[in-house]
Amino acid sequence: MESLTESLSASTGQRTLFFVLSGEHPSLPAAEVEAVLDSAGIQFNRTRTSYRLLLMEASEEALAAASHRSLMYDLCGIALGECNADKNVIHRFVRGLPLEDLAKGAESFAVRSTRLGGVSRLLGRVDLEKYVGAIIKEQVPRLNVRLDSPDLTFACVLYANSLLIGLSRFTKPSGLVAPRRPRKRPVFHPATMPPKIARCMVNLARARPGATFTDPFSGVGGIAIEAAVIGCRVIALDASLRMIRGARRNLKHFDLGALGIINGDARHMPVHDVDAIATDPPYGRDSSTLGIQVADLVSDFLGGARSSLKKGAHICISAPVEVQLEDFARDSGFIVRERHLVRVHRSLTRQFVVLKNA
Repeated sequence: MESLTESLSASTGQRTLFFVLSGEHPSLPAAEVEAVLDSAGIQFNRTRTSYRLLLMEASEEALAAASHRSLMYDLCGIALGECNADKNVIHRFVRGLPLEDLAKGAESFAVRSTRLGGVSRLLGRVDLEKYVGAIIKEQVPRLNVRLDSPDLTFACVLYANSLLIGLSRFTKPSGLVAPRRPRKRPVFHPATMPPKIARCMVNLARARPGATFTDPFSGVGGIAIEAAVIGCRVIALDASLRMIRGARRNLKHFDLGALGIINGDARHMPVHDVDAIATDPPYGRDSSTLGIQVADLVSDFLGGARSSLKKGAHICISAPVEVQLEDFARDSGFIVRERHLVRVHRSLTRQFVVLKNA
């Protein structure tokens, strides 16, 4: 594509949006953004994914929804277009943008650049920002450069052999999850999911603010914390009273409430009409399965989970790749929607599987 600015006035309200993803995994960040939009009822059409760049057609409300709930993005905004990463081409392209229209009501601007991978090394990021900024200033002289809180921020994204230029709308604040890292909590457990993965699981389960969310193997509450942060009505369940006490302390530490923190058996959940489930059943030497084989525990849990989960609702469940999650899910009547593999270390590859209650 060359210019996308005509989409800014599309009567349908659809825009070409870009997301610069954080890149921890090849498929999870894009899947998380799309799951957030799916749960919010926002229609979208993925047009392209290239390494850490996701492009889609959707309304602008998609940007606010994804930025509020996803942790696996760096910035997002409206794509204005793209061109070859060559200075002469860039000059012609930027001059061809309807900058005067884009700058209506604005008094200041800044240009920020990011490089996805080791591409276009002949274009230095600082030099690119100055170069594009000079062209914008030439075309709209009334705009002043302001690096701190400008009215408009133009994003320059270098990827492959191309440059995408867009209007940045949301940027993830640095250090956002640092206070919630497992070792920062009052009660630590080595098997606890890190915040980004825990939040991703909550989002893949199509949880949304105000929804009733359950983690039936909550441990000390890592996944429950992330669900509570985005505004879910959380129910944490675990067979270990010690774990439940830890979850209660951790949620309280972050001033997060819960609908319930229950000592109970995930195979016979004492809750019903649940909107979403995300869970990481115990496995490995740092976790206790109370003498039950992991495969049997997962199979029994899935066999009973449908009665607790609303029709059409989702589960995101993690387990070692050796566990036949998809077979157990289908045997229990679930539809398998997604599967993502994450290598943790030489002897552990996790699978994250998203299931829909048919």
